[in-house]
Amino acid sequence: MADLKKVLGAGGTAVLVNLVFNSPALVEYLAGLGFDAVMIDCEHTSASVERVEELARAARASGIAAIVRPEKFDEALVTRYLDCRVAGIMVPHVDDAATARRIVDTVRYALPDRHQDITIIAMLESAAAIARLDEILAVDGIDVFFLARVDLSKTMGHGGDRNHPDVVAAVRDSIARIRAAGRCAGAGGDYGVVGEVVKQGARLVFVGTRGLLEPGARAYLDSVARARDGCGQA
Repeated sequence: MADLKKVLGAGGTAVLVNLVFNSPALVEYLAGLGFDAVMIDCEHTSASVERVEELARAARASGIAAIVRPEKFDEALVTRYLDCRVAGIMVPHVDDAATARRIVDTVRYALPDRHQDITIIAMLESAAAIARLDEILAVDGIDVFFLARVDLSKTMGHGGDRNHPDVVAAVRDSIARIRAAGRCAGAGGDYGVVGEVVKQGARLVFVGTRGLLEPGARAYLDSVARARDGCGQA
């Protein structure tokens, strides 16, 4: 199985794909394409605990890491997902150091014999988290500090505009602070921004299956439309 911790620990850059469509066949296909990890999103999709177990099994069989994002941080909930043998957790709304420490403690308690193999990703999604970034970065055991631009923009008063200059600047500056602390940064990496965030130093980039599918689909349909117009079809 792909060891996401080793890739990141060696200074590599990894790509995490949000499945959106919770299909074991899709997990296998993405593994075959060469992606490093898939995210099973229990916060924003219909994934059940049973489906998490199935998707994690498909990931292990096909050599890709399965990361689960729980609905929220709750010790019992996180433990239940870890019991599905996922490779890591991506916890939303980590706004302070106390929460970050509780996450690490929960993983270590739930998996005393293999907690060191679990990739722990703390999602920084608010202006409050950015203001407390230095104290959050001081928490040992977090593998990736992930900057979530959409929710961050909402808390900054920009209504979900992830491309607002203030949001872009906050993400850029936060990546620099994470790197300066010797820690690993993550950020969203759709086509339009992935090159920039990697250059800034994000080592875990995140893209949804829709973000992968839509550009190709639009380009294909545009090609069909141009060919049709060139043939004079009504």
